[in-house]
Amino acid sequence: MLFVSNNLIKLRFRRLTGNNNISCGFHLIRVLENRIPSINFNFELKRKLIHTTSNNKIMEGSIKKSKPAVLYHYPCPDGVFAALASHLYFSAIKQDVLYYPNTVYSPVKLEDLPLDEINQVYLLDFVGPSGFVANLSSHVESVIILDHHKTAVEMFKADTSIHENVVKVIDMERSGATIAYDYFKKKLSDEGVGKELVAEDKLERVNQLFKYIEDVDLWRWALPDSKAFTSGMKDLNIEYDVRLNPALFGQLLLLDPRLVIDQGMSSLSQKQNRIDEVLDGSYEIALGGGLFGHCLAVDADSVPNLRSELGHQLANKSRDLNMRGIGAVVYRVPELGNADFLKISLRSVETEDTTPISQKFGGGGHRNASSFMLSSAEFNQWKLPVTAST
Repeated sequence: MLFVSNNLIKLRFRRLTGNNNISCGFHLIRVLENRIPSINFNFELKRKLIHTTSNNKIMEGSIKKSKPAVLYHYPCPDGVFAALASHLYFSAIKQDVLYYPNTVYSPVKLEDLPLDEINQVYLLDFVGPSGFVANLSSHVESVIILDHHKTAVEMFKADTSIHENVVKVIDMERSGATIAYDYFKKKLSDEGVGKELVAEDKLERVNQLFKYIEDVDLWRWALPDSKAFTSGMKDLNIEYDVRLNPALFGQLLLLDPRLVIDQGMSSLSQKQNRIDEVLDGSYEIALGGGLFGHCLAVDADSVPNLRSELGHQLANKSRDLNMRGIGAVVYRVPELGNADFLKISLRSVETEDTTPISQKFGGGGHRNASSFMLSSAEFNQWKLPVTAST
């Protein structure tokens, strides 16, 4: 009877299988027994061979399934255009990718992700709650953060648990969309695949789209007709969840900024009339019960597509009435399924910083635009006895 050493078995295993794994360890044993006469496999050696081939099979399957996942800020135009930039890149390299719209009020959790299929995760325009990145990075090969929010800067400044496999591109001077656009354009160029992120005949139009998205998101309003562009985008009523709207990225790529502006121009006056009506119902609140001073607030459940511009005008009105230059736009989020909670979206003018307020209550954002959730009972305590300001 011939007993074979583990080293000889390993050598024969490599020669017989090459780079291909045999699906069953028992089959490998039968092959070896046929090719090497008088072999006697003891039970432990058989168990190891079966375990090895089984693990190799699992590893092979994992390699085949590995794909990137993109979590993008939803339903924010800046977030969806950041996702569009990633789509252009992954389409160019013919890579399957998983997309997840990521809301501030109900962010994606680890258990929502098929981690056995994902090798890297892109977080676009929203990094999730505290601790999410650290936990996520221990389950995937890499995490790439492309963001511009002040809360992201402060989160990672204080978080010492971030692993080395986390790449951060955080730039408060650009929006999430343009950060992603520049990142994926450079990535594609560096990889030398011989393709451009955007075809030459579409380049000028697509570049202009991203510039308008940034101008609006950063509240610069420096480009001609930025407000009309915003109005036109809202009029289009595009669903930004790519899982609900598989044609999303194609729809965005077809947009012409000039046509979007023309559409917005035609509806601006009508929208302004609606904003004026809501502004007439504004009331004074003590932010954080007075901890952050006073400002004006409005109930905005009836104007879902006008809240950002409404907040900006409300902040101006608040400042003109010698309160802080902040507007609190208050509404319920039906997707939460809890009418007892309100979303408080803060907008500010000039150098007024809204982020300390939002962070105090578990939210975030950037200087002139941030938000948080609050119970209606607590918010009612912020209201002052005067019910309206004119």
